Amino acid sequence: MPSVKNQDSSGKLEKGVILSVSDVENENDAILAVENYLREKQTEQFELAVPEKSENGTYEIRLG
Repeated sequence: MPSVKNQDSSGKLEKGVILSVSDVENENDAILAVENYLREKQTEQFELAVPEKSENGTYEIRLG
């Protein structure tokens, strides 16, 4: 099951915040996990930047 972690220390969801996604197999799964995360938080007005895969296998997606 995918895990999404807000990299903002305050936990706010706003433009520029990076969400880190782990336990996914590919970029599409990472995007889907973030979309579900935002839907769950009732915050769907953001655009998503192209995910970047880090060395440890997690994807980082910036909210725009």
